Amino acid sequence: MTEIHSPHFYDGGGIMKGAATKTVLLVEDDADIRDSLQDILEDEGFDVVPAANGKQAIDFLTLNDPIGADLVILDLLMPMVSGWEVLERMTADERLSGIPVLVLSAAAAPKPARAQGFVRKPFSLEAFVSKVHGVVDRPFRAADELI
Repeated sequence: MTEIHSPHFYDGGGIMKGAATKTVLLVEDDADIRDSLQDILEDEGFDVVPAANGKQAIDFLTLNDPIGADLVILDLLMPMVSGWEVLERMTADERLSGIPVLVLSAAAAPKPARAQGFVRKPFSLEAFVSKVHGVVDRPFRAADELI
């Protein structure tokens, strides 16, 4: 059985038992990567909302009331509106500032202060899943922005 470090029961088949379903906003401009990660996240028991660029992400985050994401997985290098701009918008909007962010990028940059995690492309799927659970299962505090 695969072991995922989570306070929820994991049945080894990708489904978390005893946990409320979490919604992940997956923001990735590469359709192949986005589709693959969506499948993996859904197998892990998450509801996934895919977005192909930062504009779609901002629209989803700002037009839904209540906010519809428990986690944002965000590529930094995208057309139209970059991941950096999404992070700035999330930081400036108090309704969005409490949503944890996992950055997924090939950018040669350190983890942005606003992000609770960073996965550098290319990456292993096991490392990705582990990082997602680590961010989702960890209580988010505003002070995390400074870490």
